[in-house]
Amino acid sequence: MLKLLPLCLILFALGCAHAGPDRLTREQTDIRLDLAERYLLEGEPRLALEQLRTAARAAPHNPRLHFNLGLAYTALEEWENAADSFKQAIKFRADYGEAWNNLGQVRMAQGRPDHARQAYKQALAQKEYMTPEFAAYNLASLYYGQDELEEALKYAQESFRKNRRFGPGYVLAGRIHREKRMYAKALHTFEQGVRARPDSTQLTLLLAEELVRSGRINEARQWFNRVIEIDDESSEAQMAEYYLEALR
Repeated sequence: MLKLLPLCLILFALGCAHAGPDRLTREQTDIRLDLAERYLLEGEPRLALEQLRTAARAAPHNPRLHFNLGLAYTALEEWENAADSFKQAIKFRADYGEAWNNLGQVRMAQGRPDHARQAYKQALAQKEYMTPEFAAYNLASLYYGQDELEEALKYAQESFRKNRRFGPGYVLAGRIHREKRMYAKALHTFEQGVRARPDSTQLTLLLAEELVRSGRINEARQWFNRVIEIDDESSEAQMAEYYLEALR
């Protein structure tokens, strides 16, 4: 993905373009895409669509364009249009892992988990996919929602093997260990998570809670205090203060 230009430069460049929308140069098309991505970041999907539809007439085979169309339609909850756009992105670039993952998200929103599962697995199969932890986590969440805990655990663990700093994977894996009454493994997973993400109030609180369950109260107090140190205004800090009061 191209680096986004400052909005003022994008608008200036568009103002200097004299070609009609069907005769945009590649540079002018990229400017339209940059502007659309800027609008998406600013939560303006309809403005993004205006730019993308103009660019589409000049570059109908551009996978980046169709991916951004998918994002815009997703923001508008136009699920079928979003799905069609992500599929078009994949048609023109079969190894587009982000598009496969987002197609899975759309299929989940449509209540089609079997199709979502296939899309997530396709995302994970792409060697050039730069953020596979998201597809792995989404797949884990899907299996977790279907009470398939072994598969959910496998993919939750895969998510943080793909990216050791991916906090949500540790959270889900630890919680699954808890549900399976594998408390020592839950504790180990939360310890791993805190080492990888020492700034996470959620993982730190989960670790402290697990230490309480293990009877290691003094260690738990230290971690509850750590939660408050990280962010004393967070909901996790409020819970940590409650625990500390109860443990006096």
